[in-house]
Amino acid sequence: MRKRRKPARDSGSKKIAPVEQGVIIKKGRGLIKAALAYPNTYTAGMSSLAFQTVYRIANQIPHVACERVFLPDPKEKGGQPKSIESGLTLDQFDVILFSISFENDFLHVVQLLDTAGIPMRSSDRTPLHPLVVAGGVACFLNPEPIAPFIDCFLLGEAECLLDHFFEKISHKSDKTALLQTLEKKLPGAYVPCLHPLKTPFQIQVQYLDNLDAVTTSTCILTSGTVFKDTFLIETLKGCPHGCRFCSAGFIYRPPRIYPVKNIYAAIDTASGKTDRIGLVSSAIADHPDITDICTYGQQHNFTLSFSSLRADKLTDELIDALTRSRVKTATIAPEAGSERMRNIINKKMTDHDILSATQRLVNAGIINLRLYFMIGLPFEQDQDIHAIVELTKKIKSVFLEVSKKKKKIGIITLSVNPFIPKPCTPFQWCAMADETVLKKRVRIIQQGVKKIANVTVNVASLRIAKIHALLSRGDRKTANLIESAAKQGWSSVIKQNSAYCHDIIYQEKPIDHPLPWDFLDNRVKKDFLAREFMRAKQEKKSPSCPMIDCKVCKTCI
Repeated sequence: MRKRRKPARDSGSKKIAPVEQGVIIKKGRGLIKAALAYPNTYTAGMSSLAFQTVYRIANQIPHVACERVFLPDPKEKGGQPKSIESGLTLDQFDVILFSISFENDFLHVVQLLDTAGIPMRSSDRTPLHPLVVAGGVACFLNPEPIAPFIDCFLLGEAECLLDHFFEKISHKSDKTALLQTLEKKLPGAYVPCLHPLKTPFQIQVQYLDNLDAVTTSTCILTSGTVFKDTFLIETLKGCPHGCRFCSAGFIYRPPRIYPVKNIYAAIDTASGKTDRIGLVSSAIADHPDITDICTYGQQHNFTLSFSSLRADKLTDELIDALTRSRVKTATIAPEAGSERMRNIINKKMTDHDILSATQRLVNAGIINLRLYFMIGLPFEQDQDIHAIVELTKKIKSVFLEVSKKKKKIGIITLSVNPFIPKPCTPFQWCAMADETVLKKRVRIIQQGVKKIANVTVNVASLRIAKIHALLSRGDRKTANLIESAAKQGWSSVIKQNSAYCHDIIYQEKPIDHPLPWDFLDNRVKKDFLAREFMRAKQEKKSPSCPMIDCKVCKTCI
């Protein structure tokens, strides 16, 4: 095995291939050839720490050669997708590992298989075809919409699964016996073909107990990502705050913190490769040593960036790190405009927190703000949407006052996204707001801010959000729609299956109603989610996870 710096293979693309540092090349007889497939573009896949982590772990296994495959650029005509490392096509591998972070990529899974000449459905494949395996957070939220396409899911964190998985498949046996062995002997393995009937079963999603011996950071540094030539380091898994719409705050409970020494070691690894460090987490500021981490990075001449920061957790040290990195746009996510609505979603952030963060950021020379809001939230009323407009006006007032003193004014951008009820959250029983309601909400915001100078509004596609909701909440029947959409496109498929889609997307479910993902045990009790849903109805906030031993707390697990 050797690592090297090389241009990424372009698979026939006319674009200049990005330069990569850290590519792993393995050659030799007897190796299991594994294609790690990201069902989206190179840029999206190489920006994913989860994808890079699987690549690193798989290649640390002596008898495995893991190579990367991505969705070809749709603007470019070409043949089959090929691996970056050797140019092999998907059908030439022993195993295909799909790393799926987002439900909208489910369609790309079947497109990649079809383009490679591999039957889409597991039942149509023979032992001559590669074993098709899938994992990633989208799968351990709800794997059912793509279950008919997948031979085996690996549900949970890669550190718990990959070594044991490759140990099992290294013992040659027929496919049926292998799949039975995987689900029987490998915790976290889910083989859909073994569960054709509605007989109860349960799969336990696998998690590391702690992160003491783990570092999650960039394996391959490349210019071809969203974070160009930035060395990414994860600082914390999960989020303690428990926003009721957010799956990361529940499926990763309890949040686990990387020891500061592990993060320092990762920063040291980046030395000589780049001068940019990106700290990644759903709750960056909740790491108890975040100030020391920033100081360490700056002392080693790195500029720092952060995946997300909460307005109520914005310290002087974090703002200083942003300023030193010459950041000109900061993001604040109020999610809702009214205190009432923020109580409902358990976003423990006040108007004062938001306005104070605005003042401090602009005063530090960060002249542009991006504000994230959701519309169509459970129990939302028109007054809550008008509150988004009023909060924007308050933010603009503070923004303008500080900007005048600095003699430079930037832009405030409102990013408005439809709420999608996600599995494994307290809102998993909710319906998505219909398109008529959402369009009305958008008009209220657009009309309310259109006369405010230096304020723009970006609204996420309502059509794509509807598809996202279907793929997030669907059952195995959704696979039929995915297969049809790969050939016909989503518009006609949704029209042809309007009653089914309406039931999945727009129908609220009773608390005792069975849900497609109920067979997954990801530690958080369903009755805890139900209690949180009732507290939302009552407009009550809940405390954040105390991040202590669950055997002591016993609140949700």
